[in-house]
Amino acid sequence: MADRLLSVAALCLLFCPTFTLATKAEPLQIITDDNWHSILEGEWMIEFMAPWCPACRSFQPVWQGLAEWSRDLDINVAVVDVTENPGLSGRFLVTSLPTVYHVKNGEFRVYQGPRRENDLLSFVDDKKWEEITPVSSWAHPNSYLMSAVGFFFRLALYIRGFYTTMTTVYGIPEWGCYIILAIATIITGLMLGLMFVLCCDWLFPPKYSPRKTIPKVCDETGSSQEKDDESDLLDDSAQEVPTADSELSKGETSVRKRKAQNKDAASEVKGNSCNEKLTAEEVTEEKKDS
Repeated sequence: MADRLLSVAALCLLFCPTFTLATKAEPLQIITDDNWHSILEGEWMIEFMAPWCPACRSFQPVWQGLAEWSRDLDINVAVVDVTENPGLSGRFLVTSLPTVYHVKNGEFRVYQGPRRENDLLSFVDDKKWEEITPVSSWAHPNSYLMSAVGFFFRLALYIRGFYTTMTTVYGIPEWGCYIILAIATIITGLMLGLMFVLCCDWLFPPKYSPRKTIPKVCDETGSSQEKDDESDLLDDSAQEVPTADSELSKGETSVRKRKAQNKDAASEVKGNSCNEKLTAEEVTEEKKDS
């Protein structure tokens, strides 16, 4: 019985270091488009990688070593495959691989230090991440702008998958795929434009006045305009009337002058005739006297 207890104790001592190391190791958490909101709480170290990237492959043992210390550091270590989750690469503005983010209660910081395990451990343990400025609000992965960028990245992945399916499964030539994609793009643009116009009309409807008030407004505005027009017409007529009167007066004066001249001429003729009569009478009287 004692020999059995000793053998059990020896086995425990033999496998105790292995057990402690096994409990120390933590698997890497996988972040996808569906569960990425979980990183908004707590402290995280996240690597963005791709299986085809040589630098990511060489960095993989270092990242796995950091994950083994995650329990002691009280952090979560995760990895994101950008080939399977392109929306996250657009949401986080990943431009190079591998890219490491530090997340603390929704604040995102990009790690740009050496890619060694000791440097990563000191970065977390010594809180060197406090020296790094968090990403701005517009570039925050949870913002509307980054959500739109992530949507377009996912859309690009779907289009690429559609193109691959048409060429490999259905045997459509490349030029045929380009024509189909061009037509789909035009139709999509027209639909989006129509939706945009409808949204603008719904958010900012045109302001129509009631029909009862339209005549009043027209009368008020129209009366002022009509008055202005009438005043202008009166001014014009006032300017034109004197000219017409002056022309008439000139004509009348010329006619009157002509009449006066005719009267003068007629009076002269009468005077001459009267003088002739007088001279004739005088001659006859002289004859009688003689």
